[in-house]
Amino acid sequence: MFETINQWVQQYQQLAYILIFTYCVSKSSILPVFAGMLVIAESLMPVPALGAMIAGGIVGDVARFVLARKYGDAIVAKLPDSLSGWMRKTLRLFEHYGIAYIMLCRYPHGVRSFGVFPVGMSSMSFIRFLPLSIVSVLIWVGLYFGLGFSLGAGMSELVEQNLAVLSPMLLLVFVVVGWLALRRIDKLEKRAEQAIDEP
Repeated sequence: MFETINQWVQQYQQLAYILIFTYCVSKSSILPVFAGMLVIAESLMPVPALGAMIAGGIVGDVARFVLARKYGDAIVAKLPDSLSGWMRKTLRLFEHYGIAYIMLCRYPHGVRSFGVFPVGMSSMSFIRFLPLSIVSVLIWVGLYFGLGFSLGAGMSELVEQNLAVLSPMLLLVFVVVGWLALRRIDKLEKRAEQAIDEP
């Protein structure tokens, strides 16, 4: 599979950069790993590939933040009760673990697509959000691109198999940690209420 992609990228390199940018606007996932492998195979140039991934990640975060800031309440109000309740829980997670939440929400598979949405609905200003988003994108691209670059194209089959398992595992870890964090928030809020009620 990697060889087929590699040949296509060599033939349509400029289009590949546009597709990388577009993909990174829509989601995070493990694309930088394969970009690193394509760079070491000399199918992609490092600077345009890194630039496309970083720019796509930042543009995607900013678009979600602005959309949530402008239309978030209206969108959540139209969601089914289960989804709107889940979104409120995610907002509570962000309010208690803001910086850690921004740094980690792009790693589990599927979470980044909506992970920034609660941030846009929160009281965090765009000026504070933007540098945190940039740092998060740089860490994500740096870690995954570095992994692909160091492993090289020869490890493509092993990487594909292991990363197919890694993404659901990261999602599971994120869900479990989120659930534990919500339980901790509930306990802290109950203690605060008890302290207020005590004479």
